[in-house]
Amino acid sequence: MSVILMYATTKDIEILRLWLNAAPDLAWIVKTRQSGSTHHWRAVRKIDHVHPQEYALWHVSSGDLNIPSGNQSVPDAVVADPFLGWSQSLEGTQTRPWFGANLPGPYGFRFQPQGKEHPDSIGRSEFHWAQDRFKPIGNPASPAAKDLWRQLQRFIAKSSARRPWPDASGRYSVHVFPDALEQHLAGRHLDINP
Repeated sequence: MSVILMYATTKDIEILRLWLNAAPDLAWIVKTRQSGSTHHWRAVRKIDHVHPQEYALWHVSSGDLNIPSGNQSVPDAVVADPFLGWSQSLEGTQTRPWFGANLPGPYGFRFQPQGKEHPDSIGRSEFHWAQDRFKPIGNPASPAAKDLWRQLQRFIAKSSARRPWPDASGRYSVHVFPDALEQHLAGRHLDINP
């Protein structure tokens, strides 16, 4: 699992939104509505706002998206056209679809500008992706999807300051975007856990 840990405010996230919207082979998966446990999703090339929630980002040329059947003896269904939309039954209120065996699957993105560990702390946001984790079972990531992931890593590194992980172990570092860094240096706590 590849993870990019970061801290970003609602002001900072605009930098990422614009970059992701401009990526030519990337689509956001957004929920269009929910009726009971039926969630309705659709792929879109751009979004106008990034809300504090979890997102899925689909590398379009990597191939089809699957709707898990939930039963091992029933094969997953393939989303005919993600840009036209599909529905999926999920418990609760979800902000991103469940893709099951759609491996390595879309990129995951969680934006959490408000923390929980201290009053007025900055929450930890992140991108995550299975990448080649499922290569041994015949589901490698596409070279183009890996290239886009590297581009995302470089863009985040260029747009942020690399800081030691807040737990002070010194083993890890994290990306802190400009407004989040300014606020942290002025005294706002950076949450360790999401």
